[in-house]
Amino acid sequence: MRLSRLDLTRYGKFTDLSIDFGPAEAGRLDLHVIYGPNEAGKSTTFAAYLDLLFGIDQRTRYAFLHPYQSMRVGGLLELDGGARQLVRIKRPLNSLLDGNEQPVPEATVLGGLGGVDRESYRTMFSLDDHSLEAGGESILASKGDLGQLLFSASAGLAHLSQSLARIRAEADGFYRYRARSGELTELKTRLAALRQERETVDTLASEYGRLIEQRAAAEALYEASLRDRAAVQSRMDEVARHIRILPRLAEFRQRRGEIATLDGLPQPPRHWNADLPALQKAEIELGARGEAVSAEIEALSREIGAIVVDEAARTLTVRLEPLGDMRARYVTAEKDLPDRRLRLSELERRIAAIVRSLHKEGEPPASLVLDARALGTLRHLVERRSGIDAALAVARSEHARAEAAYAEAASRATDAGIDLDPGGGDGAPAAALAGALAAMRASDHPARRRLAERARATHADTLAERIAALGRWTGDLDTLMRMAVPRPSLIETWATRLDEAARDGATLDKEIQRLRSEERRLRVELDAAGRTSGVVTDQEAAVARAAREEAWAVHRGALDKATADAFEAALRQDDLVTNARLGRAGEVERLNQAARSLLLIEAALAEKLEAKAHAETELHAAREEMAAAMKEMSPGLPNDIGLQDLKDWLQRRAQVIEVARLSRQAERDVREAEEDGKALAGQLVFALALAGVRHAPDASIDMLMAAAQSALDGRAEHSAVAKRIVELKSDLDLRARALAEARAAEADWHADLAVACAGTWLAGAMPDVAGLREILERLGELEAILRDREGLADRIAKMEQDQTCFAGELRALAVRVGLKPDAAPIDLYRDLVSRVEQAKSDAELLADRRTRLDDAARRKAGIEAAATTNARLGGEMTALFGVETLGEVAEALAAVDRRAELRLQAERLEREVLEVTGAPSIEAAQALLQDADRSALEREFIELKARFDDLDQSSRELFIAYRKAAERVEMVGGDDAVARIEQQRRLVLLEIEEKARAYFRLRAGAAAAETALRTYRERHRSAMMARASAAFATISRGAYDGLATQPDRDSEILIAKAADGTSKVASDLSRGTRFQLYLALRVAGYLEYAASRRPVPFVADDIMETFDDFRAEEAFRLFGEMASVGQVIYLTHHQHLCAIAQRVCPGARIHELPASGR
Repeated sequence: MRLSRLDLTRYGKFTDLSIDFGPAEAGRLDLHVIYGPNEAGKSTTFAAYLDLLFGIDQRTRYAFLHPYQSMRVGGLLELDGGARQLVRIKRPLNSLLDGNEQPVPEATVLGGLGGVDRESYRTMFSLDDHSLEAGGESILASKGDLGQLLFSASAGLAHLSQSLARIRAEADGFYRYRARSGELTELKTRLAALRQERETVDTLASEYGRLIEQRAAAEALYEASLRDRAAVQSRMDEVARHIRILPRLAEFRQRRGEIATLDGLPQPPRHWNADLPALQKAEIELGARGEAVSAEIEALSREIGAIVVDEAARTLTVRLEPLGDMRARYVTAEKDLPDRRLRLSELERRIAAIVRSLHKEGEPPASLVLDARALGTLRHLVERRSGIDAALAVARSEHARAEAAYAEAASRATDAGIDLDPGGGDGAPAAALAGALAAMRASDHPARRRLAERARATHADTLAERIAALGRWTGDLDTLMRMAVPRPSLIETWATRLDEAARDGATLDKEIQRLRSEERRLRVELDAAGRTSGVVTDQEAAVARAAREEAWAVHRGALDKATADAFEAALRQDDLVTNARLGRAGEVERLNQAARSLLLIEAALAEKLEAKAHAETELHAAREEMAAAMKEMSPGLPNDIGLQDLKDWLQRRAQVIEVARLSRQAERDVREAEEDGKALAGQLVFALALAGVRHAPDASIDMLMAAAQSALDGRAEHSAVAKRIVELKSDLDLRARALAEARAAEADWHADLAVACAGTWLAGAMPDVAGLREILERLGELEAILRDREGLADRIAKMEQDQTCFAGELRALAVRVGLKPDAAPIDLYRDLVSRVEQAKSDAELLADRRTRLDDAARRKAGIEAAATTNARLGGEMTALFGVETLGEVAEALAAVDRRAELRLQAERLEREVLEVTGAPSIEAAQALLQDADRSALEREFIELKARFDDLDQSSRELFIAYRKAAERVEMVGGDDAVARIEQQRRLVLLEIEEKARAYFRLRAGAAAAETALRTYRERHRSAMMARASAAFATISRGAYDGLATQPDRDSEILIAKAADGTSKVASDLSRGTRFQLYLALRVAGYLEYAASRRPVPFVADDIMETFDDFRAEEAFRLFGEMASVGQVIYLTHHQHLCAIAQRVCPGARIHELPASGR
């Protein structure tokens, strides 16, 4: 599959944007670099491509500009059936449309992807900074295991081995060979515990009846003890209540007496208790406040009579306020006028000095000042002159320097015989020579030959070591490679059969030993029971019963004395046997139980012995099958080789075959590198002859390259000299034109100066630049001084006028208030202000006192009204209680409150007494407790308490005895208890069966997955190893020559070979080098994938952010190799990477994302 065009119609920040990758061109790398600044939408572009293939996510985060219903992304995909225009919209079903907006099946895209889903595509065919770093960490986590590294790089499934390890761990959690713990061991322990529990609850009926009687007797004693204890407890509670209530009854009688003494008081309104304190307080406050207000009114009246206001001065307030500003100006003028007059004289002197310096004595100074236009023109000309002088000096210097440099270069070229035409001559031979030399230098055949030779030598040594490690093997290598070896699954089957047979044999041996021990014990028990006197077995009882029946039959037939005696004897013997069995029923039952158990044990023993023979037969058959396979595989191997030895030998054989393959591949690489070198050397010799460069016929490649480089350097040097002379001539012409322009600018300046001076007093004598600059400075200074003189004179006149106005106004006001007008203005102003302020103060004081007098009168009226109301309310209270003062009313109210409180206390005490005694009325309760003696009750309570403690202790002991008897009965299980235990045992057996099935499924699945994984790795490792080695040497820029392998127990580890001859395990590399190694492995994995099926686009998202330019070049060189077999798209926000990509991969195409998203 290939992406020809991506249409971002409405997706993320993009609207109607298309990225056209174009069709794949033969002979051109299919490498595309998409450039965009930060936040331009590179990650959005990659997400849109994935959504086109697999569908837009239900909760996509790219709907911030366009709503869900309008999202749309499309593209032109090159599939097996040709190019297809497809569109993806946001919809739960039928979201993939064709160019006619008709739904198409998802298999259209998935078929081109080979069934890869979204996550697998991101893992296998994309790379970003995060996945690159995670890949480097996976190298560290794998500890250099070659198979895991190559598999994770090619398939992108680095965690499959860890998943298999977790599956094996889960299976081992149930059962592991020779392990002492595990879920199966726990379940077997539980089965044994259930068996022991069943044996414990199996008790005889006679013993069970005795335990029942003991439990009933203990229960009866315990219940009788509880009844006695309850009776004592009840009497104790009654005595305690009487002791507690006697003080309450005495207190009730006391409260009744106190209430009787207060019954004569009247009942006042409820609010009087709250109103009385306020009335008492108000009576005191109103009296004090009335006296204070009367005194205040009298004092204010005296103050008002003593105040006299100056009305004439008070009317001047409005006219005096503006005089404040005039006074300030008067005082300021008084201080500033002497200084200002002195400054005016100084300005006059400076003006006269400037006029003299201009040699214009006798002319008005104002006539010398130029207008603004003329002055500005002259100043501009002065400023221009400095630039013109500097430009003229520089132009003269540069012209002289350029003239000398051109003359010197032309002279040297003439002496050397160099053609001054840089474009002359035929450049085809030189171009052919440069191309041949570049091809020779760009070729990697020396490095490939060197790497291949090293690999050939290394593999030869390794092959010899590996063959020696095969032990007694004597055949050749081809025979070893063609050998028919058993499949790993067959070896695992042998191992499983041998392990199971050995395990079953050991288990059966233990079980047989246990059964034989049990058999011996039962036989000893039966013999001991048979020798015990009085114990009649079932066989003996059956013989006696048979003899009785036979005698009866004979007697019934004959009916004579002899048969009757015989029947009587037989009958008595049978009765004796029956009575003996009834007297020893327990011993008889145990004897029968032992006989039955013996029969079961004998049957189980026979079954286990048969199973033991079958297990030995199975073990022998497995060993015979294994020996036959060994003989068929190789007669040189011993038939009795162990299974682990066989696995190790097969592993070593696989390693020999792998090294042999690598050795042959290295031999082919050496031949290919030598052929490439010879072809390039022939091209270089032909180019040297075409360019006319002589060389020795037997010259080496390095000598040929040196001769070609020398010829190219000489031609380049002559071309550079000719080009330099042309540049110097061009520079000389440019400097000549600059000198002419500078001289013309000087002449223009003089003409502009004459025009500017015309019409002014400067027109008569044209000054030079320095004189003109000085005159302009003096004229500027004169203009400023004239402006200062005019402003200063105006300010002095205004100050003098302000002083005159202020003095006249003060004299007119002084006459109105009777002051002397001939005083100094400042003193006169101060006296007027004092008179006016005093008049204002007296008027304000008079108004304040009159206001306060009116307020005091109003307050006095209010106090008198409140006193009248307070006296009326107090009279009502004193009249009810028949007293004179409010204090006596307060005492009466307190007595009323005390009476109410006593009544409440009496009622509460009455309720307590009735509640405790249970009497219907207080009189009945008093009659009940009339003869009660507290001391006698307390003595009775102490006696009852001691008796209660004894009964309580006795009941506790009886309860313990009862519980023990009940527990002994509960420990005896009837049919129900045995059935429950048997049910639990069967449930445990079912659980063992289910988990054993799950265990076998996990084991079988893990074995199948490991076999597939191992097959995949072995199949792809050789080609991937070679590709990864070359890619790693490229991206490390020769710091590492390549990769090698080294056996490590059951696997091989990856070795990085440095250029200096040292080597490192992959997991020991630095962090940056691990990233380079992972990138090389991913490149090799993609090339391996593309070699066996149609490739899909590979997308890399800015993984070179931390790369320097050299590492970026090598990375793009690897991407170019990938782009030769499939489409590679690289997203970046670094613009310099675009130039690197085009330089390293000339066929790379650059696509730029707009910042606006359109």
